[in-house]
Amino acid sequence: MGGCDSCQDELNALCRHAGFTPRITSHSDDMVVVQSLVAAGAGVATLPGLALQAHRRPDIHATELTGLHRQIYAATFGDPPDPTAVTAVLATLTGAITPAN
Repeated sequence: MGGCDSCQDELNALCRHAGFTPRITSHSDDMVVVQSLVAAGAGVATLPGLALQAHRRPDIHATELTGLHRQIYAATFGDPPDPTAVTAVLATLTGAITPAN
């Protein structure tokens, strides 16, 4: 199952790295819908860990894929300098980054 263009590009890259091309028959950006399709036996999917923390169906099995690179962007409003709270959140997020190998 594929999601947005960026998610689908990431899925294709993961599968290419594993040596195959996925056959994508369904598309949804809704993580609950994706899990429901998986639970119904309609396929497999890759999901962000945060999506599973927010809502996880008990009837699906999830396996963490380790060693993968992912880009995360922070969007802020307006021109710098950012308000103190925004600067603090960005610093915390930046500090939580694990460098890619």
